[in-house]
Amino acid sequence: MRNLTSKRNSRGGNGRIFGSLVGELQQRLNRGEWQPGDHLPSITHLAHTFGVSTGSVREALRSLQSQGYVRIEHGRGVIVISNHGSTGSETPQCIDIHNVVALGEARRLIEPELAALAAERGSDSEIAEIREQAITMEQQALRGTDFVGPDVAFHRAIAHAAHNTVLQHMLNSTHELFLASRHLTSQEIGMTERAIRYHRLIADAIFERNAGQARLLMLAHMNDALSSILVLAAQHDTLTNIHPPVQTTTTPA
Repeated sequence: MRNLTSKRNSRGGNGRIFGSLVGELQQRLNRGEWQPGDHLPSITHLAHTFGVSTGSVREALRSLQSQGYVRIEHGRGVIVISNHGSTGSETPQCIDIHNVVALGEARRLIEPELAALAAERGSDSEIAEIREQAITMEQQALRGTDFVGPDVAFHRAIAHAAHNTVLQHMLNSTHELFLASRHLTSQEIGMTERAIRYHRLIADAIFERNAGQARLLMLAHMNDALSSILVLAAQHDTLTNIHPPVQTTTTPA
C-alpha cells in the first residue's frame, strides 16, 4: 500500500498529492494491473489504499475518464477501457500554462454568474451540499490532509445548483485545465487559506439567497486565483527566456 499523504505538509503538498494519485493510477493501468473490461476497486477502497479523501479519488477518476482510461457508469462503478488512454491526452502537469491563464479568464466570466444562479435557483439540498463541501475543505485543510476533492466539488456543486446545462457543460469540459490550475495555485503560500475563506463566504451568500453578493464574492475569488496564475505564468516565461528549449536539427544521411 502506497500512502501519498506523507507529502501533505510541504508547500503545495495537496496539489502534489492529487497529481501523485492520478500518476499512480495511470502507472498501474499502463502496467496492465487492470485490464480493459475490469472494474476498478471501489472509491472507498482506493481512498484507503492511497491514504487520500474519497473526494480526491472521484476527481482523479474523472481525470482518467477524460484521458480515455476509464468509463464511470452510475450503478456499475468504474470500468477500464484502455491501458494507455487516448492519444493526445494531457495530464495536469503537462498542460501549457498559458491555457491555464485562458481558463482563469473564462472562469472569471462564467463562475460569478453560476454562483448568482445557484442562489436564485438552487434547491435546499443542493445549497446544503455547497456548504458541506466548503466546510469539508476547511476541515481537511486544517487537519493537513488532502482537500483537492472538496475544493473541486464545491465549484461543481455550484454549477449543478445553477440549473443551466450549457454553463455547467462549459465548466465541466475544462476539467483537465481546472485540475492543472488548482495544482498550480496550491503552490502559493496563503492561497489555500484565501480560497477557504472565499468558499465559506460564497456558500453563506448562496444560502441566504443573496445572488448579488454571491456574484461579487465569486468574482473576487476568481480574480484572486487569476492573479496567482498570471504571476506563475510570468515566472515561467522568465525562466523560459533564460533557459530556452534546445533546438535539435537533423543532418541528412
